[in-house]
Amino acid sequence: MIGGIALAITQPVGGLILIVAGIFPFLYFKCLEIDLYNGTYRVGVHVLGYTIGQQEPFPGIKCIFLKKNRTIHQATVRSWSQTVSTSFDGYLWLEDGTKILLSQDGKKEVALLKLQPFADELRTSIKDLTAPLSQA
Repeated sequence: MIGGIALAITQPVGGLILIVAGIFPFLYFKCLEIDLYNGTYRVGVHVLGYTIGQQEPFPGIKCIFLKKNRTIHQATVRSWSQTVSTSFDGYLWLEDGTKILLSQDGKKEVALLKLQPFADELRTSIKDLTAPLSQA
């Protein structure tokens, strides 16, 4: 957007295009809509107040679960050092087996705090699959 403002001084049309392109990410985001009254849900993108995506029948909720995801990255071709990153992914698991990503965070506590409002609103539980299993 800043580049568009700078370019607008010499090239008004090009500058305007860059300004609009710079604003667009703030008006466009991925979303999940659940309509419990009509029994439908939609995963799509939200653009200027409208959600674009296929509306599906809502099958019901199994649970919300949190899992740990480890990724190993190799820094460069010349270097053999590896970087390990961990993320905590929260999913909404529907009765038909569909899993919808709700959050992805680097800290477990932050992920659980983000998932709690979903669990409260949908009246379901959060299963923490990152917790160590107890030996009984």
